[in-house]
Amino acid sequence: MTKLKKDNIAIIIAVILIVAYVIFQFYSVSHIELVTETATLSTVYEKIDATAVIVRDEHVIENSSSGVTVPSVNNGDKVKVKGNVAMRFSSPESAEKYSQYLALKEQLAYYENLESMTVGQVASVESLDSEIAEKTDEYVRSISSNPASSTEKGGEINDSILRRQMLIGENVNLVSVIQDLRRQLEQYSGAKPDGYIKTDESGVFTSYTDGFEKTVDYDKAEEMSVSDIKNTLKEFDTKKKNSDNLGKLVTSYKWYAMCVVGADEVKGLDDGDKVQVALKDDDTVLTMQIVSGAQPQTGAKETALILKSSSMDSELASLRKENIEIRISSKEGIKVPAAALHVENGKKGVYALISSQIKFRQAEVIYSDDDFVLLKFDPDDKDGVRLYDKIIIQGKGLSDGRVYT
Repeated sequence: MTKLKKDNIAIIIAVILIVAYVIFQFYSVSHIELVTETATLSTVYEKIDATAVIVRDEHVIENSSSGVTVPSVNNGDKVKVKGNVAMRFSSPESAEKYSQYLALKEQLAYYENLESMTVGQVASVESLDSEIAEKTDEYVRSISSNPASSTEKGGEINDSILRRQMLIGENVNLVSVIQDLRRQLEQYSGAKPDGYIKTDESGVFTSYTDGFEKTVDYDKAEEMSVSDIKNTLKEFDTKKKNSDNLGKLVTSYKWYAMCVVGADEVKGLDDGDKVQVALKDDDTVLTMQIVSGAQPQTGAKETALILKSSSMDSELASLRKENIEIRISSKEGIKVPAAALHVENGKKGVYALISSQIKFRQAEVIYSDDDFVLLKFDPDDKDGVRLYDKIIIQGKGLSDGRVYT
């Protein structure tokens, strides 16, 4: 009898577990928590994605054949005809000695300038205290984000502290510091370059070279065909980079970005149009003009789209093969996942959760792709989507007026 009771209890427990499991599975399938997304304005672009060949009028500057060559200009600096771009030294020791000479000279100028400051140049102790606190904060942040700049930030703090000491009348002995620096400079009085590397042209200097500077003839850039661009891109993938040069000089501000795109992608564009071009790797956006390719030949499947720009800096001087986004037009609206769009009573719209109640908001789709839709936003439309609505992007059993608990 006891054994029979135990068997019955085991059966009952097993049945209860099975029923509980079935109920749990049914609940998991049928009941999905609502997932919402706050409605905010977004901008989307009708765009063409492409890989571009970058062509500039650039000339490599070779290193000196002997000794040590040190650039005398920074990346992005403009160099005049016959301007110095580098210094030549007979040995690394000579180059280091001259570097120390320049550093001491800079320190001396700094302290001489500090000594010449008058109290009248400073507004108040309070303003300097605020300046010191701000620069200290910048110094702390620079240590983690940009260690190379932390030395400069530390010098700025020291500058402010010294000026504060001078303002409140503390005895700041700059004379001995200046005299010591002058004595050190005398030891380096003979330090100087053995010669200079000069340029025959004017342009923007950059120390970055990659060996592709002459891959495309700059004077024939506007004549590049679809096959020319494709072959150049392949060459960029196989040719080894050359880092043996001192740098290069970009001698024209006008440069080109050329890519192969589908002929159907340029519909609505004309040669001569200006478009926004985003560089995907660093989020830079440039205004560029279409030179050719926006009006492909009848029946062509692809076109060589060539764009030009007149902007130039050290970053642009280093571009070669770039993933770009050519923005044809833009639209602003409320961006939601495509799954959030529903139809109720023959009208398109989305469901919003308003104070635990589901409300249907009518919506006009102004742009869509496989993943999302952009809804028109009209602040005067009382039935439409409103800013900061909690749009339901996942949920079941949705209907207008339903209370969700």
